[in-house]
Amino acid sequence: MHEEFELEQDHALVVARLMCPQFSITIAETLFEELRTRMRFDGGLNFILDMTGVSFISSACLGLLVEMLQDLDAVRGRIVLCGCSPDVAFLFKVTRLDTVFTLYEDLTDAKAAFAERTNLTAPRRT
Repeated sequence: MHEEFELEQDHALVVARLMCPQFSITIAETLFEELRTRMRFDGGLNFILDMTGVSFISSACLGLLVEMLQDLDAVRGRIVLCGCSPDVAFLFKVTRLDTVFTLYEDLTDAKAAFAERTNLTAPRRT
C-alpha cells in the first residue's frame, strides 16, 4: 500500500488515484512500475490516472507517462487522465501532450468513455 496513490482494478481497467499534491519523479517511478505489473500479470490494459488533488506535476513525470503509453501501445492498451487542475491541464497543453493523452473532467467521464469503447469493440453475438 502506498500513501501517494491507490489502485483499483476491475478486469482490464485499472484506476490509479493520486493522493499527493505534487506528482514527483519518485512517486511516478513507483506508480508506473505498479501499473506495468498490473499490465504484465493481472490483465490491466486500460488505465485511468485520477489527478484530482494534484496541483503540480514535474516535467520528468511527463517522460515516464510517455514511456508508459509506449508500453501500452505494444499491447493495444490505453491510458487517460482525469480531474486535472487548471495548472496541470495547462502543462499538458503547453507541451502539446494534450494531443497525445485524453484528459477527462472527472473519473465518471473517464470510466464512461472506456465502457463505451468496450461496447463498441466487443464482438456482437447473434
